[in-house]
Amino acid sequence: MIYVLGIENESRQESFWSILASMKEKISEHRKNIDDLDLKILKLIQDRIDHAIVIRGLKTEQGIPLFTPEREKELIDRLIDKSGGRLPSEVIEDIWATIIKGGKRIGESKQS
Repeated sequence: MIYVLGIENESRQESFWSILASMKEKISEHRKNIDDLDLKILKLIQDRIDHAIVIRGLKTEQGIPLFTPEREKELIDRLIDKSGGRLPSEVIEDIWATIIKGGKRIGESKQS
């Protein structure tokens, strides 16, 4: 009798390896989808920052304050509302705080 991972006969071993291969294939498919989404998200964040840099330039030209905390709060509140509860509000706040902070950092370096 052959024992592999506690499986005592060949047909059960074949079934186990078949299930494992199928699971690995499904995981690979989901990982590929995540990789594709990550590239789309990156592109969208880059586009967002490009617009924020333009706004920064326009505000600077007109002497308008660069930091608008109420605008950021409205943005985050709107996104929390639009999420329909699929993401906890803290997660949305953390993600957008990071995106906004990164945009500010890039904007500052472009202006220097």
